[in-house]
Amino acid sequence: MSDSEPRREAGLRRVLGMRRAASLRARLAGPWRVAVTESSMAPAIRSGDWLLVDPTTARWPRRGSIVVFREPDSDLLAIKRLAAGPGERVDLDEGHLILDSDEAWLLSDATDAELLAVGAGQPIDSRRYGPVPVELLVGRAWFRYGPLTRVGRLAGKPPVSGTRD
Repeated sequence: MSDSEPRREAGLRRVLGMRRAASLRARLAGPWRVAVTESSMAPAIRSGDWLLVDPTTARWPRRGSIVVFREPDSDLLAIKRLAAGPGERVDLDEGHLILDSDEAWLLSDATDAELLAVGAGQPIDSRRYGPVPVELLVGRAWFRYGPLTRVGRLAGKPPVSGTRD
């Protein structure tokens, strides 16, 4: 097997995954319901929150939006905040990165210290797996409908940098 064969095969899997995600979004309309089971978005979103997700967003989600996506390395659904979109600059410890026209940079809200305090370990986000292909975005989370003490619209926050202490 040549060096280029694994890369070509990985590229083919990525293209097929993109088509599958796009066709799934096109077939399913209306809000989806998701239950949050992790702490990486605390305090904005906590484990046990129930959210409505709009899979039919007509425009690209704005910086600061909370999005549901398929993690590139596991294909599991995850929720993170959009820190940078296609063509935008991401500041990193070792310099900066300009995202391609089909990439997003997604980050957790919780700091490393907050996650370690609850035994969750470091966040798994774009700092770990890099830019996320836009096709893996499933929708924008916009409303919390449970628990009753936390019902309401999800507010965006100012964009965050590529890394955090």
